[in-house]
Amino acid sequence: MSMLPCRVLCLLVIVLCCVGVAHAAATPGVSSLFVQAEEKAKEILKQKEECVIAGKAARKVADEAQQFVVDTKKKLETIAAHPEEVEKTKSKGHELIDKARKAAAEARKVVEVTTAIVEETYDKAGQGLLRGNAEVAEEAAKEADEAKRDAITDIEAAELHAELVEGVLKDLDAAVAAAAKKKEEKQVESQPHPQTKETSLGEQQGHTEGNKAEQTQEKQKEKQKQHYRSTVTINIHGDNLDAL
Repeated sequence: MSMLPCRVLCLLVIVLCCVGVAHAAATPGVSSLFVQAEEKAKEILKQKEECVIAGKAARKVADEAQQFVVDTKKKLETIAAHPEEVEKTKSKGHELIDKARKAAAEARKVVEVTTAIVEETYDKAGQGLLRGNAEVAEEAAKEADEAKRDAITDIEAAELHAELVEGVLKDLDAAVAAAAKKKEEKQVESQPHPQTKETSLGEQQGHTEGNKAEQTQEKQKEKQKQHYRSTVTINIHGDNLDAL
C-alpha cells in the first residue's frame, strides 16, 4: 500500500518536468533574446567598419585637395604664364573636386545607415527588448556612433576642400587674365605711336627752322660787319685826301 503513492508521486513529478521543458522550448525565451543581442552587435560592428572605411576615403581626398590648393597658390603667377601648366592644373583641380564630392556623398550614405542601426539598437535596449547580452549590442552601438561622428568630420573636410579647389581655380583664371593684359600692354608700349612720330617730325621741323633762322642772322651780321668795314675804309681814304 505504501509503495503505490510513491510511484504515483514520482510519475507526477516526471510529467510536470516534461511539460515544463516542452513549454520552455515552445515559448521564445531568454536564449533567443541572447542570440538576438549578439547578432545585432555583429551587425552594428560590421556597419561601423564600413563607416570607418568611407570616412578615411573622404579624408584622403580632402588631404589631396588641401595640398593642391597650397601648391597652386605658391606658384600661381608662374603657372599663369605657361598655358600648358594652366590646363594641367585646371584638369587636376576638377578631378579632385569630383573625387572629393563623390567620396563625401558615398560616406554620407554609409553614415545614414549607421545612424539608423545605432538608433534602433538604443530604442530596443530602452524598451527592454534586448536582455541578457543587451550590453554587448549597446557597446557596439556606442563604437559605431563614434565612427559615424568621425566620418561626418571627414565628409565636411572633403566638401570644404572641394570648394577651396574651386576658389583657387578661379584665382588662376584671374591670374591668367592679368598676365594676358600685362603682355598686351607691353606689346603696345614697344610699338611706335603715331603721335610720337608727329611730335618727332614737329621737333625736327622746329630744329630745322631754328637752324635756318640762326644762319640768316649770321649772314646778316656778316653783311653788317662787311658794310662797317667798307664804311671805315672809305672814311679813312677821305680823311687822307683832305689832308693832301
